Amino acid sequence: MQLITLLLTTVSVLTMLSGIIVFLGTSKAGKMKSTWYCLAAIFATIWMASICFFLTASQDSKELIEWHVNWTFVSAIILDVSFLGYAAWSKKYGKITTVFFLFIGLLISVIIFALPRSLYSSINLAHTGNTVTMNIGPLYFGYIAFFAAIVPVIVGVYLLQFFKTTSRRKRLGDAITMGSFGLSSTVVLVFNLILPMFNNWSLIWLGPLALAVTILAVYYTILRYRTLNLSSIWLRLFSYAVVIASIAIIYMIIFSIVFAALFKGSTPSTEVIVLNFIMILIFISLMPATNGLTQHIRSLISGNQSNEPKRKERQNE
Repeated sequence: MQLITLLLTTVSVLTMLSGIIVFLGTSKAGKMKSTWYCLAAIFATIWMASICFFLTASQDSKELIEWHVNWTFVSAIILDVSFLGYAAWSKKYGKITTVFFLFIGLLISVIIFALPRSLYSSINLAHTGNTVTMNIGPLYFGYIAFFAAIVPVIVGVYLLQFFKTTSRRKRLGDAITMGSFGLSSTVVLVFNLILPMFNNWSLIWLGPLALAVTILAVYYTILRYRTLNLSSIWLRLFSYAVVIASIAIIYMIIFSIVFAALFKGSTPSTEVIVLNFIMILIFISLMPATNGLTQHIRSLISGNQSNEPKRKERQNE
């Protein structure tokens, strides 16, 4: 659970940073699109943080847990509406569709906050795993129907743009974003919507991690296909954030696997995980200096080798 918490925290920070960097670094022409992406990043971060709190909550958190559970459901709604705005707001039909889903989403969100027991009947905090007993009724089916409608619409928008545009660069960017969103949405559908119907909440952390695929895809399309006109300074910051977070996530996964193999299935303590996480960040931050030192040493070696024939000539004279 400690590893899951750290992974969710890392992905949350990456998501929030990507939203802020894209919003601040985009030119005026793409400011509305970057605003929708920033909103998607904000509510994705809230969604991840709420899931992380729910998974790690104890009996002492009873007063706060309902608020976080409510935000888990509501932030997912606003997240998808924001991503729809990011995909379609530049078109007239996109504005109409986004406003329509925003209205429906806000209506469902208000009902969830006002009448949470119409969506779930109880929150169970236990050492074996925290769960929420869903109230399978009109609101729950309305909640499922909302995502069953908006996800195909988002994919359809990208599919329509893919076939209508003549720009190869734009088509490739839309294809990558559409595929990554479809993949992460499938994971969320299975582990965050379907399995909880059967009171299985142990794998809901896979949804936020899958969302990282979409964040990386958006980063790649901005970097490779310039889907947003991001200035070079902000793009460099975005790249640093993505690279550092990605290396840290991969390192922590490998570390946990090796730790479990060496110590017969046991999991590292929180202190060990945090210490390793800090060490990998320090190592990554020192890499530019290390590379510079290595290049300097190589230049000295190559310089000495190039001067060696001249020294021999002088000795012969």
